[in-house]
Amino acid sequence: MATMLDIMMSMVLGAILFMNIINATGIVSENSVIFNGDVAVQQMLISNAQLVEGEFRNMGMGVDEKKPTVLAATDTSIKFLSDLARDGSPDTISYWMGSTSELAQTQNDSDRLLHRQVNHGPIQSVGAVTKFYMRYYSQGLMDTLVPPIAPIDMQMIKVVEITMEVQNPYALYRDPRDVHAGTDRDALYSSSYWRQTRLASQNLKR
Repeated sequence: MATMLDIMMSMVLGAILFMNIINATGIVSENSVIFNGDVAVQQMLISNAQLVEGEFRNMGMGVDEKKPTVLAATDTSIKFLSDLARDGSPDTISYWMGSTSELAQTQNDSDRLLHRQVNHGPIQSVGAVTKFYMRYYSQGLMDTLVPPIAPIDMQMIKVVEITMEVQNPYALYRDPRDVHAGTDRDALYSSSYWRQTRLASQNLKR
């Protein structure tokens, strides 16, 4: 009888140990996926931010002081002048965030393309983002200008604030039991967030 109890206890303990090993393996695998996703989105964000920050800081370069630098401004798009070639002829540069339908093939339903166009050239995709928002401020008291801004008020823009977020286009699906309808997403998306506050070219402050 004692031998049977020992065998049964061994089986129970073995089953518990086996379940713990499986659970630990799953946790390690999940953490590895999340870590790799974090690294990937940080690299994507840095690549996007470097181009955007560089061009926005040169906004208005080579533009006549009597002319407006910003030609159009909404919360998700902007069109401005800058002499990219330094040849005395200002270029028209446009940035805008596309729709989610452009990246419908990715798992992440919030993915959008950040577009860029110089003059009437081809439309370029800077990269995939989930957020790209801008706020505009005037000089002096730094009053917020509410977009879309009327053409007559474009010269009031002296400072631009950019908010950008990038998420992993593919992620680890969650256990359905951990997903709460209306509040949780069905996958764990790595996310990287960048906000450049009070980003402005010295050319805007003339």
